[in-house]
Amino acid sequence: MFPVSQKIGTLGSAGQLVSGTIAKVVKADGSLAGVGEPGELFITGPQITLGYYGNDEATRETYIDGWLRTGDEVLFHENGDIFVVDRIKELIKVKGFQVAPSELEGHLIGHPDVVDVAVVGAPDDYSGEVPLAYVVLKPDTAKAIQENTSLAADVRTSIFKHVADVKSKYKWLAGGVEFIDGYPEES
Repeated sequence: MFPVSQKIGTLGSAGQLVSGTIAKVVKADGSLAGVGEPGELFITGPQITLGYYGNDEATRETYIDGWLRTGDEVLFHENGDIFVVDRIKELIKVKGFQVAPSELEGHLIGHPDVVDVAVVGAPDDYSGEVPLAYVVLKPDTAKAIQENTSLAADVRTSIFKHVADVKSKYKWLAGGVEFIDGYPEES
C-alpha cells in the first residue's frame, strides 16, 4: 500500500511495505539483492500466518525460519516502491535452469497453426521438469488433422522446431506438444 502522506503512487508499482512488515529480496543464488536487483520476495511480520493448516509439507516449502516465501519475483526502488516482475512458483525448473511458461507461450502464439497455448512443467527423471505445450490449433489446421491424422506429427514437429530454432535447448518442448480443443472454464 502507499503511505497516507503520499497522494499518488508510482505507475506500475505494487506499493510500499505496510508498517510492521519486514521484507528481503533473495536472488536465485541465495544472496540478498540490492536496490533495483530482482529476486524472490520474503516477508515477515506479526500479520503473517504461521503455516498451512493440516499441510506440513506446504508449510515447510513456504515458511523458512519465520519468513514467508511469496513466490513473487520483485525489485525495490530506492523510494521503497515494490515492483512485481514475475511469478517464480510458475517457473519450470529444467536441470537447474528457470523457464518462464509465459515466454514460451508468447513465442508459440506466433506459430501459424496455433490459436492458443499453455505451457506447463512435465516431470522428467533426468531434467526434473521439461516444458510441455498444450496447443489449441487454428480451425483449418484442426480440421485438416481430423481428415488426415498423419498431419498431426508434421504439425507437432513444426511447433517443436518453432521453439528449437530460436530458444536455448533447455527451453525446447521436450515434454511434447499435445493438441486440445480448448481450456476448461474456471469455476
